[in-house]
Amino acid sequence: MGLLDFLFGGSSQERQLDKLEDTLTNMYKQDSERRYAIQDLRDMRSPEAVEVLLTRFKETAPNTTVDAEEKELVYDVLVELGQTTDVDIRGLVIEHLKEAEEKINWPMKVLTDLLDYEEMTEVIGELLDTCTTGFKRNPEKKQELMLQATEVRSEELAQKLVPFLDDANETIRFLAVDAVAHQGYEDIIKEPLRTRLVEEDSFRIIKKIVDVFLEHQGWTIPEEAQADVERALPEEFGIHKEGHIYRRRV
Repeated sequence: MGLLDFLFGGSSQERQLDKLEDTLTNMYKQDSERRYAIQDLRDMRSPEAVEVLLTRFKETAPNTTVDAEEKELVYDVLVELGQTTDVDIRGLVIEHLKEAEEKINWPMKVLTDLLDYEEMTEVIGELLDTCTTGFKRNPEKKQELMLQATEVRSEELAQKLVPFLDDANETIRFLAVDAVAHQGYEDIIKEPLRTRLVEEDSFRIIKKIVDVFLEHQGWTIPEEAQADVERALPEEFGIHKEGHIYRRRV
């Protein structure tokens, strides 16, 4: 450690990174200053610089156009670094997402450009492992993951999505029905959907689950569960003698 490092603490690179992060995350500075900081971090081409770049996604500039343009620039830089350097951009972004509770759409977009289908499916599952089904004041992360899960499918992902049918948040349950239904795998998802149908008190979720069963006419309701399901169904629907849900004729 040099004399300046001893006197002022940390290396010159650490001090530079701290200064760039202060600039990048200060929404009251000129946007030109933040853009210069992004370029300086890009030129450093180091894991530490990437971690600082990722902090820009956490902030929101008052000017929505400027905010979107800066995040687009950071996104472009991260994708470029992921394709042209040995820096583990994928791993750094994934770790960032595991710790984040909100504002994950831009980092997810970075991964979409850097990972193949199977890798992206696995990452969504890993991120779901960081979420719970309990009450969350801001369920933004879960909401984004539910939407992302409708773009991919796997048996393991289906299993990880099922618990969110019972999430404390009504919107998450609604989105989970779509995500779960998209996965397929009847042996994994049919019974949890039926149970949710019986227990749910949100009409829009009930209707969405009914629509899933209507799309899968081969899905039958066990005889011992038919009475409970019948009571839960909106009046325009019923259970056929063969066990599947159908729409009554008006």
